[in-house]
Amino acid sequence: MRKSLRFLGLSKAECIHCGEMVLEDAFLCKTCTQDLKPFHPIEYSHIPYLFSYRVFGRYEGVLRSVILEVKFSNNPFLARWLGSRIKEHLLEFIDQVKPDLITFPELNLRRFWARGFNQVMEILNGAQVPYQRIFKRKGFDPPMAKLNREDRKVAVQTHLLKEEWIDAMEGKSVLIVDDVLTTGGTVSRLSELLLSVGAERTHAYFLAKEF
Repeated sequence: MRKSLRFLGLSKAECIHCGEMVLEDAFLCKTCTQDLKPFHPIEYSHIPYLFSYRVFGRYEGVLRSVILEVKFSNNPFLARWLGSRIKEHLLEFIDQVKPDLITFPELNLRRFWARGFNQVMEILNGAQVPYQRIFKRKGFDPPMAKLNREDRKVAVQTHLLKEEWIDAMEGKSVLIVDDVLTTGGTVSRLSELLLSVGAERTHAYFLAKEF
């Protein structure tokens, strides 16, 4: 049974962070699982067009290993497991800002074809948080991680709001969920789009922040 789960990507034989043997059907050893928790204090800086945001942890250690495994080993099962781990922290922020809807950035077609799923959508599925897909992407830009700051400014312009949602944003409070906060360019672009069509407030939640 355990071999079948590992073959399907539902668990690992070794911890994806430290390499120690995993005794249960999981992705991390017991010690690393315990280390996957909110980091305090996070240094917050201003992100244009965003009213507030919350970060689960620093982009390092166990959390970084899990995010990289999700994104570059194409593992939606691990994404859902991660969602279950950050669920309580995310729900606390949702209760604080009380958004009318929750959404996330879309992948461009190149990344979606390569990965086969949107990692943030699967994380929200794992956290059992309802969402709406209100954005779309154009073009085939490379992953943001491979771009410098100036190229990122150009790439974020490929994020657009779906036409059918334009009239529905009037007076709404929107929470955008994303995985890694680097420059804040993507969420700033999405927030600008929402505010330009009448949204009242925009908030964001990130799994990790680079330092």
